[in-house]
Amino acid sequence: MTSVRETSADALQRPAVPGPRCRCGTKITHVPGKVPRTYCSDRCRKAAKRALAYADLSGGNPGHLGKRTTEFSESDGPKPPPAVVKPDIRRWQGRRILNRVSGITACRACGRSVLDPDTGVIVGRTTRGYVVTLGVARCGRIWFCAQCSAAIRTGRTEELKTAALRWLAAGGILIAVVLTARHNHTTRLAGLSDALWGAPLLDAKGAPVLDRSDRPRRAPGAYQRMLSDPAFYGRPEGVNRWTLKDGTRKESIRPEVEGIRHRIGYAGMVRASEVTRSQEAGWHPHVNGLLFAGATLLGTPAKGAVTGYFDPSDSALEEWEDWLRALWARSLKAADPSFEPSTKCGVNGCKCRGKGHGVQVTVIRSADDVALVDYLTKVQDGKPAGASVQQDLEAAGGAAMETLRADNKRGRGRKSMVPFQMLYRLWDLEAEGLDEDQAEGYGTALQLRAWWAEYEQAMAGRRAIEWTRGLRLHVGLTGDDSEERDMEFVYEQAAREPLTGGVVMSTTAYSTVVRGMAEPEVEEIVSAGIYDSVGDLVYGLGGLAGHVRPLTAQEIADVQEHMAARMLAQREERERQARIDKFEAERELTKQLHTSLATLLLRLSEAPRTTA
Repeated sequence: MTSVRETSADALQRPAVPGPRCRCGTKITHVPGKVPRTYCSDRCRKAAKRALAYADLSGGNPGHLGKRTTEFSESDGPKPPPAVVKPDIRRWQGRRILNRVSGITACRACGRSVLDPDTGVIVGRTTRGYVVTLGVARCGRIWFCAQCSAAIRTGRTEELKTAALRWLAAGGILIAVVLTARHNHTTRLAGLSDALWGAPLLDAKGAPVLDRSDRPRRAPGAYQRMLSDPAFYGRPEGVNRWTLKDGTRKESIRPEVEGIRHRIGYAGMVRASEVTRSQEAGWHPHVNGLLFAGATLLGTPAKGAVTGYFDPSDSALEEWEDWLRALWARSLKAADPSFEPSTKCGVNGCKCRGKGHGVQVTVIRSADDVALVDYLTKVQDGKPAGASVQQDLEAAGGAAMETLRADNKRGRGRKSMVPFQMLYRLWDLEAEGLDEDQAEGYGTALQLRAWWAEYEQAMAGRRAIEWTRGLRLHVGLTGDDSEERDMEFVYEQAAREPLTGGVVMSTTAYSTVVRGMAEPEVEEIVSAGIYDSVGDLVYGLGGLAGHVRPLTAQEIADVQEHMAARMLAQREERERQARIDKFEAERELTKQLHTSLATLLLRLSEAPRTTA
């Protein structure tokens, strides 16, 4: 190894050493003391000039192509702290790390697999100037993929924004609720999540118990007990009928008993679960809920109808809050005494008002409410709420954002992180090569991978956003909380607007871009409208420029139509094959039952008969 104090003359006597790489990835060797070469050939030099042209037009700086150094990058040596990265780029970085570290097959393939190899991948520029990529598989995992989560939560937020606005305009009120549990740095996320949201029900053999829709059933957690507790829900009228030995028929009627929900006008709740991790206290799963109250119902919230609205009294709201705090603490204590949250607080001026930190409640009556302003400032960057209709819309939308948009949240400083920040930090450490004190968040690469594996294991299969039954009908909305609807949000967002132009890449060309981690560079070129340069970029990465074809608006619309038709045909074929597989499985099960029954009848017929 060369000493730090080595002289220039000593260095000149050493043989040639490897220098930086060309933009195409080829190693360049130069002799110390001479001007180092930048490109491996004239071909790469010409391609670089075209790439520089689009960089000047778009105002961007391609910087790094994956781990390779390009002619536009900083010189070697200590790297400065990372600059502010655009959210879209940060989410892409998180997804690329997810492809490496995830144990979920769909997450490893997200953004990499091509849906239809015959059509390829479309990268197009919309009428509003942003770039979309069509024809690539998405995982649709709201918990784990930053890019898919942003698309899903955007669609879900629009739903909740509409619901909140309609509810406030009709005369109801909203109640924002944050529910947490006690924890420390040794608490396992799986155990705490089971206590909050329930655990899978298993049969005697350890297999999951399925409901009528073939979905795994769960034992209720503290959240489910909150919605079904008799003190809250009340008891409906019950009729019991029986017949005496002499044939006389009797019946008894148990009168209906109203619960707390009747006094506050509860019509439903939207629950958005969230997880953070702090260096001091470990995992912190919690619930952001938006309660729709102030309604007069005919029937139950799940199957009834709203007949009017009223403003619940302060005593009724206080009764509900006191009950909720007591039940929440009791339910978590039953799951594990160490999870029981505090129900008292002696800190002067604390926002819990001395009632403990397991439950936080904020009543939202209008955009002028001070409590609403405090609730929404986290999302609206301190913008005050006013009395106009537009401000009402922003207020309702802000409540939706705070409830659902966990993908936009960040931990506090370096001592707290949301899960996506773990992926971002891994990118900083492994792809960018930053020092640990320069990267976002905290933890070593080994710790981050272990934490992410624990997070995936604990949260896989859980719903991140859930509406109670009947609430959508009360606010005039359709849809559901299914994973299928989440996937629709992911794909619909990309194809929402017409495209003014772009490129179509073959599967081979797109794979070359993915291997070179150059998707952002492709998007910058398309955003600048220099579509021919995409082929140069692919060529510089070692691919074939002829596998990239620029398209006009009409051409790209035709390719989209062809791609949509093929996707629909493939989906119908998958559904048809699924029906065939289900039919074959049911026929095989019936055959096995008939065989078992025939065997049993044969044994019974052969058994010796005894006479009395």
